[in-house]
Amino acid sequence: MRHFQNILTKQTMAVAVDFAADALRCIAIERAADGTWTRRVAFELPPVLLDRSMEDAALQEFSAKVSAAGLNGCRCRVTIASNLFRMDTAQLPIMNEQELAASARFEAIDHFGVSEADFMIQHAMLPCATAGRCGLLLLAAPVLVIRNATNAVMNAGLSPCSIENAACAALRAAEQKYEGLNSGLVAFMHVEAKQAVLLLMKDGQIQFVRAMQGDWSSVAREQETASNDNGQTDTIALDPIDFGGAWRWSSLAEETLRCMRQACGESSWPSRLVVSGAVSTDVELLGTLKGVCGLESASVGSTGWSTGNEELKSDTWAAALGAASLDIQSTSTKRAA
Repeated sequence: MRHFQNILTKQTMAVAVDFAADALRCIAIERAADGTWTRRVAFELPPVLLDRSMEDAALQEFSAKVSAAGLNGCRCRVTIASNLFRMDTAQLPIMNEQELAASARFEAIDHFGVSEADFMIQHAMLPCATAGRCGLLLLAAPVLVIRNATNAVMNAGLSPCSIENAACAALRAAEQKYEGLNSGLVAFMHVEAKQAVLLLMKDGQIQFVRAMQGDWSSVAREQETASNDNGQTDTIALDPIDFGGAWRWSSLAEETLRCMRQACGESSWPSRLVVSGAVSTDVELLGTLKGVCGLESASVGSTGWSTGNEELKSDTWAAALGAASLDIQSTSTKRAA
């Protein structure tokens, strides 16, 4: 009976499942009688490899958590780590909708070097300053990954209604968190274990996307060693980067600078860079980005994300919160996320 009850009242619940590289995260945000939203439950489980079916023991634990929270039958939004997607921008001649869809699919297959049978391909329109042409964001994800994520969520007792790139969902969360992020030229970066995604936006519209590969989890693990080195008396302070281990992030910062120069040229420059992901609160990362790229860099932060018994850190929950926000209709200032 609970299953059917949740289906009938699903408009009062926003549920999201994030298949991140470091954990599986599930969050449910509930609308109260006065129209405000508050967190009902949030839990983390060990990471799930989506190149195979979810193991029975892990699925049982996931299902038990869903059932204990009373979420059986609720529809949910799903996000997948961005490194499992292929994504890039392209320009095509202006054409009708049907021709554009076919051309975008062909462009993605050729650009990414993938098989149409093995990959799910989507596109989104982007602004384009070139006359007679239209801008596109091309996305491709393995059908196997999509199928395994969907089956895992369904077998746990939830009803998936959308699947999204985690970087795009985290961007939506940041837009809700920061006033002015939809005004002017702004940079956003979502850093995961194996990939960092840089997005440049002008007045809320994505202008440029670049996925930067790297073993960023290993770089993050060097933080403790770098912090210990700060105590040495024979080190030379580097201004404006005054963190002893900051240069471990230099390759990411330098690639970010190259990307922004390619996208912006000499005519304009982002007013700030907002960072999400598990390492976004690393002051050495933020310091390096600021020093190399010459713009203010800040973490999405954790303050005020939600109300509940335990504080959520948005540096790891941004993708899930961004996905759940699709179903949050209230614009109250008391909104939980």
